[in-house]
Amino acid sequence: AKAPATPANLKVQRHTDQRDATITWEAVPNAVGYNILWGIAPNKLYQTYQVWADAGTKLELRALNVGVDYYYAIEAFDENGVSPLSKVVSETK
Repeated sequence: AKAPATPANLKVQRHTDQRDATITWEAVPNAVGYNILWGIAPNKLYQTYQVWADAGTKLELRALNVGVDYYYAIEAFDENGVSPLSKVVSETK
């Protein structure tokens, strides 16, 4: 068996309160969950938030600093492994 596919259509909407962002993506069939990675540069995605697949394909992230632009990527996982990391995206304001 092989690892799940990479989640598609990752989108990040930063809120008026810059500490918060809404992150959405498309479900991956049979995935157990997702790891959302973020950071201050495309090559510095040092923060991770794990979402179980039964929680849906939306995360309200409330862990950001005001005045800092962030970059995001996502991967899916199951008992066979972890998908390739998605393309890194920036946020829309």
